Parts: sequence; structure tokens; C-alpha cells
Amino acid sequence: MTPESHLPIVSKSRQGFTLLEVVIALAVFGFLIGGLLGFLPWGVQGVGKVREQNVAYGLVDGVQVELERMGFGLVERGTMRWTNPIDPQPLPPWNVLLVARKKGGQVEFEKVIESDEYKMNTPDEPEEGTMKEDWQSLSGGASVPFNESTAGQPISLLGLESFKEIAPYSQRWIPEGERYFLIKCSQYPIDHRHQHHPSNGFLALQIDVQWPYKLPDPSKGTDGFRRVEERYRSHFRFPLAITR
Repeated sequence: MTPESHLPIVSKSRQGFTLLEVVIALAVFGFLIGGLLGFLPWGVQGVGKVREQNVAYGLVDGVQVELERMGFGLVERGTMRWTNPIDPQPLPPWNVLLVARKKGGQVEFEKVIESDEYKMNTPDEPEEGTMKEDWQSLSGGASVPFNESTAGQPISLLGLESFKEIAPYSQRWIPEGERYFLIKCSQYPIDHRHQHHPSNGFLALQIDVQWPYKLPDPSKGTDGFRRVEERYRSHFRFPLAITR
């Protein structure tokens, strides 16, 4: 036996990927990547929703502070559900509306309205309901305006435009298009265990944080905005009470 006979036999042919195998591998890879990219918008949208929910949760303290600043009497009358405490008759609920920017933090009074479900869900209606300009105490005293300015209009609607040259020109003014969060404050209905009575030393409220409320709309001018119908908003609800 010659020495050469002990050497291993080496095949002269070498195996590799065929063109068909490469095409199939690329197709599978592309399918997987395409599927993953398809979930990307959902992931981004989900992160945005979580961020907005966290901002909404963080508005609780700001709502309490703003309602306390407004005063018990104004909030009590601005959320009234009846006129006679001896013989309470249901009325269309009044709501105190507060607003906040998308980034949260600042919570400000906007207006008092009488709820109107039709207006809430009609895109061409600029308001949530019929705005109430003043209120009268249950004892029959003089009418008291809701946050009246020197021009006879609610500061919360107009802002202190004439004082913009003096810093801070208005700490209470949030432009319409930046009112991303709506905080709707209302009393509990009649016959509910938290129903309010003038003899109570506290006022229990239902708070409904909704978003998006208003969005910038350049097509309507420099300060243009559009109101999002109530049925398209997200909600965060919680109870809250203020004292006299």
C-alpha cells in the first residue's frame, strides 16, 4: 500500500446557496420586516396615548387648586342641578369648564355652560353648550357675573389682550387652539347619595377630563382652531370635593 492511499479523499465539488434559496430567504426576511414595520405606527400611537393619559392623571391637583381659586359660591352655582332645595326639580345640568394645554401643568377656568348633547357632537358648533354669563344666589340676591372683565366679557374667553406688553401679560390666558384638555365639572344628580344641598359644608363634584378638546386649525386664520366632537375624545373621570 502506497503512502498516498492513507490520505483522505476530498470531494472536488463544493456546495453553496442556489439563486432560488437566496430569493426565498430574502422574501421571508422582507415579509418579517414588513410585518414588524406594520406594527410601528401602532406602537408610536400607543406611546402617545399613554403619555396623554399620564398628563390627564397629573391634572387632578391643578383642578382642585383652580376650583378653590374660583370660590365655592361660583362653582356651586356653575354646576347647579336644581333651583329650590325644599322641592328640588331637575334642571338641564350646568357645567364648569376648565382647560389645560397638551403638556399639562396649567389648569384654567374657561366658562360655565348649560349642557347640550347636540352641540357637543356637532362639528360645526363652536361651543359645548349654551354659555351662562351670570348667576343669581338662591336667596334672590343680585346677579353675579362669571369672571367678568372690565369690558363685560369673561376674561377666560378673551384673555388680557390689552396687557400683553406687560410681563406677565396674562397668566390665565390659554389660546383657544392650545386648549387640548377639557375638564368638565358637574354636580352629582338628584337622589344620588352625593347630591348637593346648600346646607352642606362641602360640594362633591364629578370631574370628567376629555381630550383632545380643541386643536389648531390654520385654515381658519392665525389663531384658528377646531373643536373635536365629544364622541371622539378620551376620558378620565374621578370624584372631587371642595369646601366652603
